[in-house]
Amino acid sequence: MKLKNRFTGQEATISGVMSDAERSLWRLKKRIRDFDQCVQREGLEVSFLTVTQSDKSIGDGYRWITKVMQAMGKQFKRSGYAFYYVAVLEIQPKRYREKGVLAPHWHIAIAVSVDGGLPHATRGDGRIKKLRNGSVITWDWLFQNIKQKFGMYFVCDCYSSHVYDYLGKYIAKGGELDDFKRKIGRKVRVFSASRMPVEYQMSDGQSGEYKNLIEAYPGLDELYWRREDSRIVARAKEVIEGKFINMVIRKVKYPKVLTIKPDWLVQDFDWNIKPIGGDAHELQAEREAHTHSE
Repeated sequence: MKLKNRFTGQEATISGVMSDAERSLWRLKKRIRDFDQCVQREGLEVSFLTVTQSDKSIGDGYRWITKVMQAMGKQFKRSGYAFYYVAVLEIQPKRYREKGVLAPHWHIAIAVSVDGGLPHATRGDGRIKKLRNGSVITWDWLFQNIKQKFGMYFVCDCYSSHVYDYLGKYIAKGGELDDFKRKIGRKVRVFSASRMPVEYQMSDGQSGEYKNLIEAYPGLDELYWRREDSRIVARAKEVIEGKFINMVIRKVKYPKVLTIKPDWLVQDFDWNIKPIGGDAHELQAEREAHTHSE
């Protein structure tokens, strides 16, 4: 497959198809980098939470972890603070080969906009020493929401804003991940994350194009922007109301208005297929043509 960068003109060729494990790994790495950018841009405080699972609960780990983190996020948002997280499952293939025990660990990076929002502890000689309770999440809250579902847990402050350096060593390689899923005998999700602000998920080219569009059409800033696959998509809010007997039926839709293409495009693909508002490039060209005509 031949690709071309629409900003620099650089061409590249890729071959092969990603396996499920390789695709999962690629998405995970991207999500962690998005998390890092969000932390650095907003100056957030980061904590690490480690949770040990039993072999019997591996299949349900993603569901439980996601549920716990959503509950934690609600606590921070109710208090008026920002909250983001990325969770990675460490599958420990070496331990399984040597001892026949999986005992996977969830390693979770949590970013919040308040100092001391989470508790802090240290670990040494196999013991955990609690040093501080959290102003939003307490040790009791963690016990009630984690202990009853898993086993051991440990939370501490992070002294580096580069979370990828910490979580990277726990990311399973594609082959190891495939073997792990075969041993479990079912599909197992190995990472969970909250949605990051879309501006931190744009490439440099897309970010520049987005800024130009907002300057040219300030009203576009009121649309709902988000990343969908490799494109940045703007959606509007449409409310449809109707009556059925004595009831008022209200339906909300979010139609696609325009898109910003990815930096790299497949050369033999027709990218001129456009949604309701047209392509971002076409809107920019239309504005420039109107300016020149005046």
